Amino acid sequence: MKNRNRATTRHQRRRVIQQKLYVVRNVWGRDEEESILHPFIVHPGKLAKGKLNCSCRMCKYDKHYQIPKSTVVSKLELMQQEVEEYWTEE
Repeated sequence: MKNRNRATTRHQRRRVIQQKLYVVRNVWGRDEEESILHPFIVHPGKLAKGKLNCSCRMCKYDKHYQIPKSTVVSKLELMQQEVEEYWTEE
């Protein structure tokens, strides 16, 4: 395991918070001008834990556009090769 110092941990946490805060502000349409602020905007540190569970087309492109994931594609190719090997043996 690599040696990681506190600065690396802080950097990664800050990066994740900024990425999720962008989703809250721009995708969900929440901003500081609203009368009732979203809890994530008031306390952005809460965004470091858990998921946002956003299911928009930007976040879940493979689901909406039926694009298979790379792991699924590689498994299908491997299965296809096994089937071809089986039929060429006989």
